[in-house]
Amino acid sequence: MVVGVVWTAIAIGLGLAIVLWPALTCFVAGLLLKLQPAGRLTWPWATSSAALGLLVSGYQAYVAVLFVGGTFSSVAGETLAAFLIFALVHLVLLYTGYSPAAKSTS
Repeated sequence: MVVGVVWTAIAIGLGLAIVLWPALTCFVAGLLLKLQPAGRLTWPWATSSAALGLLVSGYQAYVAVLFVGGTFSSVAGETLAAFLIFALVHLVLLYTGYSPAAKSTS
């Protein structure tokens, strides 16, 4: 749920509609994990939500790399760092979704 809130803040702050999809999937994954932790759809949804967030974070970092050497280098550097950190967060979420501890609760 926290990652969904961060995605929503990014969407509002940057005015990017593309990052609303990871926000929505993170909110749904959080609700499923809270309401039906042993549900049949819960863990696949949570891991696919983490994969979507990783892909969108990676794409946004790639776009920021293109601007690092230009006029907006300071903004691009900050954006690149933020999305790389956020990609790492999603990588951790993806790893924990595939961990044996996560599968043992199903």
